[in-house]
Amino acid sequence: MKKRYFFKTLIASVMLLSVVGCNEQAPASHKVVKVSSVVAATHPSTVALKEVFKPMIEEKTKGRFQIDVYDSGQLGDEKQSFDYTRQGIIDLSVLGTVMWSEVPKMSVPDFPFLFKNVAHARKIYQGEIGKEIADSFESSQPIKFLAWMPNGARVFSSSKPLSTPEQFKGLKMRMPNNPIHVKVAELLGANVAIMSLGEVFSALEQGVVDGQDNPLSTFVQQGFYSVNKNIYETNHMISSLELLANSQFWESLSDEDKAVFLEAAQATSDKSWDLYQASIEADKQFIAEKSGKVVTPSEADKALLVEKMRPLYDDLYKKYDWAKDLVERIRNTD
Repeated sequence: MKKRYFFKTLIASVMLLSVVGCNEQAPASHKVVKVSSVVAATHPSTVALKEVFKPMIEEKTKGRFQIDVYDSGQLGDEKQSFDYTRQGIIDLSVLGTVMWSEVPKMSVPDFPFLFKNVAHARKIYQGEIGKEIADSFESSQPIKFLAWMPNGARVFSSSKPLSTPEQFKGLKMRMPNNPIHVKVAELLGANVAIMSLGEVFSALEQGVVDGQDNPLSTFVQQGFYSVNKNIYETNHMISSLELLANSQFWESLSDEDKAVFLEAAQATSDKSWDLYQASIEADKQFIAEKSGKVVTPSEADKALLVEKMRPLYDDLYKKYDWAKDLVERIRNTD
């Protein structure tokens, strides 16, 4: 594992040095902007970066900026990309809420059963509450928060029957190394195995675990449909990605260029959400074609799932003095 991490870090470092070398060769009037995306080239957020963010900025600045997008974690995983962006090695990045332990309000996207649906989550992220969370993030980090983008609505899958809350009991469920995610599975009655995403397919294939949770898009992209046929569409977390800029890079921009970047970021956010919302039914159809079964919880089962999360919310309310008010505001937003 250490050797694999060393070589992964070495490759990312070489790529970064080569990109920096390209910057040094560029003329003074031509700024190359490196954007790291930790998700795949086919992910709605990466597609939006390439189809909206890049051409919009390059056109509106008349070529003074060249936007180079590196997808699939080519410049580092989430933690590395976040650190590189803080340090100014990378100008901009798209990543998840890896910073939640340093910025408590960035854990909100992981609060279970917080949003009514994807459209509701989009409204919250792109609205005043999203701005409030972003401001909390900016106040403690050398980062400019540009936009919220979708990661996806997380669902559970299993090689064993899974279509009611009771069937979680005794399942061996892989969860990411995040205490909220782990607690969700435990409260549902599952036995938790923590492992990285790269280990999940083989663990499912070999029966080390029965199931896992991820957005449908990840379920499809990772090929989990070949080893897990039962999908329980809980949408228990509608998680986010964030478009972030290094603060020194941001402050180096003129007011006019800042306006261009902000406009492009908003347009990119809109495009990514549009693409993601359109992809959900396509992913379900693909899974059905692969003999998978997607079950949506009944209203009664959904209420039971939410009720099972009460101890977790009690803990969150004790830990964060702002949490209860924020949760109530989100849930009361139509």
